[in-house]
Amino acid sequence: MNQSRKDDIIFLIKYLGKLLDKDLDARLSEYDLTGQQGRMLFYIAKRTNIDKEEVHQNDIEQEYHLSKSTVSGIVKRMEKKGIISIEKQHPYAVLKPTEEGECIIHKLREHRNEAVEKLINGLDKNEQDILTKELNKLIENMEGGN
Repeated sequence: MNQSRKDDIIFLIKYLGKLLDKDLDARLSEYDLTGQQGRMLFYIAKRTNIDKEEVHQNDIEQEYHLSKSTVSGIVKRMEKKGIISIEKQHPYAVLKPTEEGECIIHKLREHRNEAVEKLINGLDKNEQDILTKELNKLIENMEGGN
């Protein structure tokens, strides 16, 4: 990476995001899942198992800012792979992780911990806290629309 890129904060953030996506895709390929499917599986499981809420397709559309047709296609592929079930209930279908989906989530949590360790390697606790604080500040700045 050339020096001008090392000083460009937007490039660095985008590049780090790309590296994280690539790492996630590599970890998910073992389960024949894309990064998007993996993130959605985690979202469905969290909302179902931890928050004790029903998950509908429109929840995913809103959470990921995706069109109805895009989410519909992803959900259908996830159901076909046997990692989620779609229970038809009026007026909306309820999405739930299957037993196989739950097994994948458990394994992926371990992979996620490995990825986090790789990401923060060489940072002490204080540096991690500062990084987290500063990243949250950057996100707040951008969400504020200024």
